[in-house]
Amino acid sequence: MQNGKPYILFCAGEDSGDCIGEGLVKQAVAACDRLQTSFEIRGAGGIRMQNAGMLPLVDFETLPVSGFGDVLPKYFALRRSYKVLESALKSDLCAGLVAVDYPGFNMKLVAQAKKLNKPVLYVAPPQIWAWKSYRAKLFAGCSKIQLATFFDFEVEAYRLANCNVVKTIHPFAQWTSALVAEPRLKKILLLPGSRKSQALRNIPVFLKSALSVVQDVQFSDFEIVILAARKSLVSVFENAVLKATRSGNVSAGVCKKISVQEVPASTKERCRMYSSMAVSLSAPGTATLELALSNCPTVVCTKPDFLTLQMAKRFVKTEHFALPNLLLQKKIFPEYISRNFDSTMLAQVSDAIKKMTALKPSFSKEILEKLNSDYNSEKLMSEFLAQLV
Repeated sequence: MQNGKPYILFCAGEDSGDCIGEGLVKQAVAACDRLQTSFEIRGAGGIRMQNAGMLPLVDFETLPVSGFGDVLPKYFALRRSYKVLESALKSDLCAGLVAVDYPGFNMKLVAQAKKLNKPVLYVAPPQIWAWKSYRAKLFAGCSKIQLATFFDFEVEAYRLANCNVVKTIHPFAQWTSALVAEPRLKKILLLPGSRKSQALRNIPVFLKSALSVVQDVQFSDFEIVILAARKSLVSVFENAVLKATRSGNVSAGVCKKISVQEVPASTKERCRMYSSMAVSLSAPGTATLELALSNCPTVVCTKPDFLTLQMAKRFVKTEHFALPNLLLQKKIFPEYISRNFDSTMLAQVSDAIKKMTALKPSFSKEILEKLNSDYNSEKLMSEFLAQLV
């Protein structure tokens, strides 16, 4: 921040936000070129946003956390990162803020931007329709804060709260609208989560469930692929697999059926991979929407930390947790969320995986209709930058 160039501050703190932010950064760079402005793009984001043209100000690896119990061990590292971003926002060189999801940081940054009278674009703002509806008060009646959500029920909730909101199309939906069906492989895809702590809680549960499936004669030729959201998680997941299989009396032959891969960086390749899987077992989150749009049969499962589960039981007002289920208001994907996956529940998850392999998925068209919008990342960034020029 010492070179004297004006910039736009971006903040995305998780891999799903990095995927969404990638297109926003690309469009911001392109719009700046079109308008012949000299804004740089700086802030927090992963490898996708960085490759798109964003200069990172903080270490992205410290940012992804899951729930209240996981924040505490990272408190000081998170606080340092936030202070860097806050200082960048307060600088006279910062023209505005583009926030993507990650309310732990972004709600505070938006509040600061509001005090400083700086324009804000907040894509995927907090889920006020599910819990903490009071958060909408920060945005209410402020013309300089533009919210962009992906779902009609989110738009409705924010409009009722007197917020400036538009519905924009999810970047993954733009690829799957022209999806060509891939041949189904005899593979079970495991997506334990992009946040390290969450994933490490889920991997033993996911492996036990999937291994129970491949040890069934009917599925003995199936393989298990564990997907890491970023390169740094590959070795972490491999070690977790070794630990889980050593304690589970799993034969060497079955172990050879397990592999860990990094998620394809390209949205197109990610879509192709998902559409080629026989079935997936996924933690709740954006991944479930991408899997549904890829027509991949999915079972949703997670083992949350204790504090998050207790808060969810008390405050969350939704019947479903998986985004496709919420979007269609019906349970197209089975959901299993618990702190205690005993043998009975593990058997239920395994049975659900087997049943989903027989499904002939056709829900992507129905979901795409729900996601349809004239707004996209190009239009969002063009309108945002128009305020700065």
